[in-house]
Amino acid sequence: MGFSGLAVDVGSWEYEQRQQQNATDAAALGGAQQLGYTSCPNSTTATAAAQTDATANGFTPNSNVSVTVQNPPNTGPFAGDACAVYVKITTTGLPAHFSRFFGFAQGAAESTEAIATVTSDNPGCMYLLNQSDEVNLSGDVLLAPNCAVYANSSEVETLASVIDVKSFGYAHQLETNLLSIFLGAQPKQMLPVADPCPEITSCAYLAANPPPASNCTSFVNTSILPVSVGPGCYTDFENAVGIVNMQPGVYVFEGPVNNTGVLTGDGITMYVTQTGGPVGLNGSVALLAPPTTGNYAGVLLYQSPANSKPVAFNASASLSLAGLVYAPSSTAEILGQANITFGKYVVLVFANEELLVNATLSLPGPSNGQSLIKRAVLAQ
Repeated sequence: MGFSGLAVDVGSWEYEQRQQQNATDAAALGGAQQLGYTSCPNSTTATAAAQTDATANGFTPNSNVSVTVQNPPNTGPFAGDACAVYVKITTTGLPAHFSRFFGFAQGAAESTEAIATVTSDNPGCMYLLNQSDEVNLSGDVLLAPNCAVYANSSEVETLASVIDVKSFGYAHQLETNLLSIFLGAQPKQMLPVADPCPEITSCAYLAANPPPASNCTSFVNTSILPVSVGPGCYTDFENAVGIVNMQPGVYVFEGPVNNTGVLTGDGITMYVTQTGGPVGLNGSVALLAPPTTGNYAGVLLYQSPANSKPVAFNASASLSLAGLVYAPSSTAEILGQANITFGKYVVLVFANEELLVNATLSLPGPSNGQSLIKRAVLAQ
C-alpha cells in the first residue's frame, strides 16, 4: 500500500502541481500585462487581473485555494520592483488514496510561485494587421536589422526582394523565389499578431480619450516664406510649397492633410478623426513625437480605427519621423522610387502596405533596446 501510495498519490500530486504552476504563471503574466496597459505600480489592477487569470485556469480563491498577489513583490530579487508582479497559489486538501493510511488522511498541500515583469524590449517596428489583404514586397529592399516585421496578410510576396530584418513573421502564406534574399533572420510562420496599441500606454490613452474636435479652422499655406502653425483642430491642413514649422502640441484633423513642401516639428501628436484624412506626408518631412513623459508620449500620428483612408509617404526629398504612426485600418502608400529612410525610431501599424516596386525602405530599431511597445514576461 505504501508503494501504491508513492506511485499513485505522489504522481497525482505532481500532475496537480504542474497544472497549478501553469495557472500561477498565467496569473503573474496577466497581472504584469495589465500594468503594461496602465502604469507601475498598480497593486489593485495587478491583483484583479492575476486573480481573474487564476480563476480562468481553475484556481478560484476559496477555503482550499488562496491566491496571493504582490505588486511590487515584498521579498526576493524583484523586491520593490514597481513593474513586477508576484503570485503565490496555495491549495490544501488534495485528495489522498493509498497514502491516507500513512498520515495523509487530510490530503496534501501544494504551493506554487511565479514572478512576471513588464519589459520595454519588444523589437516590433512594423505591424500589418489585415488578414484578408495581400502585401507585395517583390523587387523591393527592406532594411530593418534591429527590429521585427509582422505581417498578418493573407499572402506575403517577396519575389526578388532583399530583406534584412531582426525578425520576419508571416501569419498565412509566403511566396519567394531563388532571387529572394534574406540577409538577416529567415521568415517564420506565426500566429496572427494582435494590435499593439494596448501595449503602448500613450496609444491606449488616446484610444480611450480622443482629443476634442472643436473650433476647427482651415490651414492652407501657399507662401514660400517660412511660417509657423500652432496646435488645434483643422478642417484641412495643406502646405503646397512653403516651409511650415508645427509648434509642439496636439493637432486634430477633421479633413485632409497634405504636405508637398517642407514640414517640421518637435513634440507633435497628430490625431486623425473618423472623418479626417487622407494623410499625405510627402516632400521633405521631419516630425518628432513628444518625449517620453505625458499622456501622448511617443505617439506621432494616431488615426481612428474607424477610418480606413490611406496614409501616404512620398520621400522625394527626405523623410524623418520619430514615434508611433498608428492607422490600423489604413493602407500605407509608400510612393516614389527614392530611398525611404525613417531617420529615427518609428513604429508603423497599418492594415496593409503598398510599397512601389524597386523602392528601398529603411527602419531603424529602438535605441538602447528601449521599445515603445511593452510586454509581460516571466522573470522567475
